[in-house]
Formats: sequence, structure tokens, C-alpha cells
Amino acid sequence: MPMCSYNALGSAACARRWGSHGSAGALRGRNLVRYPGSMRARTRRLLTWLTGVPILILLALRLLSKGFLPVFGTSGKRQEPHSAGIPGLLRRQQHSHRPRDESRPPAYTAGLYMTGRRPGNVSACQWRYGLPHSLSYPVKNLEWSPEAGERGPYRVLSSVILGAHSPPKEPFQELPRLTLCTHATADQVYAVVELARRWEGPLSMAIFVPGMDAALAVSLLDRACHCEPEMFKVSVHLVFPTGYPPALEPGIHPENNCAASDLQWREEETVRRIHDMVYPINVARNVARMKAYTNQVLVSDIELLPSKNLASGFLEMIRGRVPRARVVFVTPVFEIESNEVPPSTKKELLAAARSGLAVYFHRFQCAHCQRFPGLTRWMLRPDPGRVKPLIVTKREFPHHRWEPVFVGTRDDPFYTEDMSWEGRQDKMTQMFEMCLLNYRLVVLDGAFLVHTPGIKRKPTRNKNSQDDGIHMHVKKNARVYQNVVQRLQQQYPMNRRCRQ
Repeated sequence: MPMCSYNALGSAACARRWGSHGSAGALRGRNLVRYPGSMRARTRRLLTWLTGVPILILLALRLLSKGFLPVFGTSGKRQEPHSAGIPGLLRRQQHSHRPRDESRPPAYTAGLYMTGRRPGNVSACQWRYGLPHSLSYPVKNLEWSPEAGERGPYRVLSSVILGAHSPPKEPFQELPRLTLCTHATADQVYAVVELARRWEGPLSMAIFVPGMDAALAVSLLDRACHCEPEMFKVSVHLVFPTGYPPALEPGIHPENNCAASDLQWREEETVRRIHDMVYPINVARNVARMKAYTNQVLVSDIELLPSKNLASGFLEMIRGRVPRARVVFVTPVFEIESNEVPPSTKKELLAAARSGLAVYFHRFQCAHCQRFPGLTRWMLRPDPGRVKPLIVTKREFPHHRWEPVFVGTRDDPFYTEDMSWEGRQDKMTQMFEMCLLNYRLVVLDGAFLVHTPGIKRKPTRNKNSQDDGIHMHVKKNARVYQNVVQRLQQQYPMNRRCRQ
């Protein structure tokens, strides 16, 4: 009768009880005879493996979720799981991040590239209603906000500046038919010069100007129109509370330089700050989008700079293809240290990320808000030199808290106007509705937006009354979100993957 033992690879070695020499000792010399002691040792090793391996797996998964283990790019059509954490290029910044040099001056401020330049005699802008020197308009020209309508507390005076469809020196050369729709408070207005010089197509900007804030906004716009020739393609619309119509005052611009250092950074002096008004960011977004000349729009923030040739590259990508309904194109968003020049190409962005100077947007404030599906793959792929699709995804679990910036149309769902900028996560209701409508989201490669100036981090200050005020706005946005979600669930068919 043969006796068998098994090696580490699982193959059997068998022999008869008595070998060819008839010697049990020969078999013992070959370790083919089992003894009680060796059986107990093997049993202990087996039990050790059975208990140890699951513990090691759980420990590895725990470390991975906390961002201590590297994540590698995936192949094929499989997407990164939501718990994959930060991609390798970005995660290394947590451990090898270059110390921030707070003594270095910022490499970017709006209009810094025009330092030393004097305003020209000719304005690039087409003003209306007597602006920029006075303001007079018929009441019939005032409009209600797009979503709330007459029930809302805000009014709109549209097209106080009319943007052109073609360059003044080349009237027969039409601009790319993709409008960048942006918004701002009065103190942020001068950042539009940076958008105008980077964006090839038309721009539509809505500005929140309660009362005398209009004077600051108009002064900044007038300076921009005399300093930056690309302002010819910018259209401007004013948004204000019904009780605070826009007003002007003389003598607000004591200096006359194109860097506008005398007019910027005046947030503390604004009517909005003095009267502790919330910023109706979604009203401004809806106004800028609905007043766009083109059907295709990119709704973005005033502090987000587009990559080079984003508009023309996108239109080249979709040229000759029939547009499909309920498809939008996501433009990834990143942020870079304030003492670094904002990148204009993916090659420059990747170099900054490898040096620990750039991360995806809100990485340290709201990790899920802008961490898009395919992030690892996006960072591992080199600059394609053109705009191209990366992956197709949806706003479904585990990406149900994602708030992307995308190229869409004027017919996409509105942003909820009852939500304020101070209350945060103000685009969640729009994304939930788009999920219920079964929108597909195409993440773009070779195109991106970069936030300026600096990387946003959670403040370390002690709790104070301002924090209490922010908490109040956050709670209000949360209540509005739940109410809108309940309404949308009754309006559209149920989709269990559209988590709240």
C-alpha cells in the first residue's frame, strides 16, 4: 500500500511501505513516513496561515483607504474604485511635499502680467445704459432670476456690456462657438482679464452687485476694458437683491495702472460684506449660462483658469459628430501653490504634480467633491497634445458626492438658486437631477482647469462667531438639498444608484 506526502507546490511523492530495498529506514530517510509530531507541526502552520492571512488583508485594505499604499492605474474599461484613495503621483505629496515658502511673493494675481502698463485711450468693451460713467435703465429691462422667477429675491440687468462674436480686426472670423460662463462678486471682477486672455471663445459673466458694489465692479471692468484687448468678447450681467439696486459713485479710481492694484482686494469694503449678505452663486451661474450666445457652454468659477486651446480643442474633438442628448464633458480641476505660475498644458501640470506643487481641486477641503473617476489613469497618461475623451461614467455610487465642472448646454438642469456659496456643496442638487435623467459624463483628457491663487486647505483657527455663521448656512443648504431631492424623486422614475 503506497504512502504519499505533498510538497509545497501540491505535487505528490508516493512510495510503497517497503521500498525496493525492503528498508523502512530508507523511506524514513526520504521523509516519506509520517510521524505524529510532524503532523501536529503541519496542523499548527496551517492554522497560523488561516488566521494570519485574513488579518493581513484587512490591514492592507485599511491602509489603502487611508492613503498609505500606492494605487496603480487600471487597464481596460474598469474604473478605479471610490475607495482607491489618491493616485500615486498625488499621494506622494503627503509624504514628500515640498515645504511651502510663505516668504515668496505670489506668482499669480489677476492682472500681474500688466504691471507697469498704462490704460489705453480706447475701450475694448461695448457698454450700455450710460456706463461706465453713469447708470440709467428702464425698469422693464429688469428680469427675474432664471430658476426662481418672481418668487426669488434677486433681479437681473443683463448685457450691461455686449460681447462681440468676432475679433474687431477680423470681423469675418467667428469665435469658437463655446461660451465660458463665469460669475463673481464685485471684488473679484478683475480676474476676468486672465480668463479673457486664455479663453478663445466668448465669455458670459454674471456679477453680484448689491448697491454701491456696482461702483467697484464697474471701475474694475472699465480698467480691464482699457488694458486688455481680449475683453471685446466678454458680456457682463448684473445680479442684485430687489432692495439693493446697483448704484455708482464718482472718484473710486485714484490711480491708473493696468495691474489694478489700487482697486483689488477690497472685499471688506463691499456692501455684501458690511451687511453680511450671502453670495447667491447659483443665481449668478444660471444667469451667465442662460445669457450665453452659444448653445454649448462651460459653466465655471472666476478663479478657475482654462488650459490652452480648450475651446478650439473641444470643438475639434466633436466636429462632424451628431451631438447626443444628456451627455456632458467633464473638465478636471486642479490647484497649484500660490507662488507657482499656473500651468497651461497637461505637461506643465504633471511636472508640478510630481514636484508636490499641484493636487486635484479641494483635495484638502472636500476630497470627494472633485476626485473624478479615472483620476489615476489621467495622471499616469502623458499629455496627448489635444483634447480627447478618457472614460465615460455616470454620477452614481460611489461617485454620488461628485460636483464636476463640465461642458454642457443651456438646456441642462438649473443650479438650485436657494443654495448659497457660504453653505457649500451648492451643485449637488443639479448632479442628482442629472443622475435621475440618466446623464452620461465623459471625462476629458488633455483639458483641465486650474484654481488660482493657491491650494485651499482647512483653516486651523479656533472656533469663532464666523464659524457659527458658516455652520448656519451649511445647515440651510442641507435642508434645501433634502427638499429638492424629495421633489425630484417624485418627478422622475426611481434610480437606486442615484444615492443622495
